[in-house]
Amino acid sequence: MTTTSPIPFTPAAPGSADAGSTGTGPSGRRAAVVAAGLALALAGCGGGADEPSGESGSDNGDGLTAITVGVQPFAELAPLYIAQERGLFEEHGLEVTVQPASQGAELITAMVAGELPIVYSNYFSLLTAADQGLPVRVFRENDRPGVQGLYVMPDSDITDPEDFEGASIAVSGLGNVMEITSRAVLEHHGVDLDSIEFVELAPPTMLQALEQGQVDAAWLVEPFATLGQSEQDVRMVVSAFEGPSQDSPVAGWATTADVAESDPEMLAAFSAAIDEAMAIVHDEPDAVAEIIPTYTEMTPELAASLGPVGYAQGNDLADLSIVNDLLLRYDIISAPVDLDSLIVDVG
Repeated sequence: MTTTSPIPFTPAAPGSADAGSTGTGPSGRRAAVVAAGLALALAGCGGGADEPSGESGSDNGDGLTAITVGVQPFAELAPLYIAQERGLFEEHGLEVTVQPASQGAELITAMVAGELPIVYSNYFSLLTAADQGLPVRVFRENDRPGVQGLYVMPDSDITDPEDFEGASIAVSGLGNVMEITSRAVLEHHGVDLDSIEFVELAPPTMLQALEQGQVDAAWLVEPFATLGQSEQDVRMVVSAFEGPSQDSPVAGWATTADVAESDPEMLAAFSAAIDEAMAIVHDEPDAVAEIIPTYTEMTPELAASLGPVGYAQGNDLADLSIVNDLLLRYDIISAPVDLDSLIVDVG
């Protein structure tokens, strides 16, 4: 079984190139998203002898198909690590290596380039990539709404959603699930969206940026919400999933059209192992608290106090129409994404 080292929560130096970028108005946001899409396309369409083959997996010599999957350091990934620890992937003929990244865009880039056959990603980024013509596919749900929301420091003047007028909010990417759900929720509460500044930061850096006053609020996901509540006494002002975003799916497992066509058996095996891990998460809550400290720096005690995570027991991707609607509402995509082409049924 492959193991991974804990992912360090090391913030970027303030003012460095990695410390964050901002976007405010629709034109700036759209430009940022298009630029990201162009970067993905360039990464996936390079030529020459070093071009990735796009091969989804290889035999490891023991009769198992070796694959590498890309993830982020989120509590939502507990089922993946449980499947790895308990040998569920091996039972389905796979040897899985986990490759962490601090930003989701890095994972989609690597996937489209043929370097990773499977990645974990939020659906907003995946539908945006599909809108730009990139060959992304979705085949398995992973998580639904949980404790994600807009958090502030305990002494912040922001106490109600309406108080976000003129605020700066940390999100992991412009045009992704964090920015779009923030916009939907704040608009639902009557906030002037043109007054909001969205600051792009990697999730592990958000708590320090919040504490140092670099941003007024941050869109936090587990384990960072619980870490912030424990160490800095941050508080959630409003959930990221209410009003127009209330029933929106959040994130799942993606691949490329080439892999979906050439190796559906591998995707089915991966999905079956995740199905079994989801059942363990449901039946054995302590398993989540035990596994999270193995791939993050969270202590077992803190992991045991995590807020509820919306692990997807089933695999119903029909609600991606909500993501389509929100992306259209905020001018991130120009037309609805064809969900029949995007979604791959692996059985």
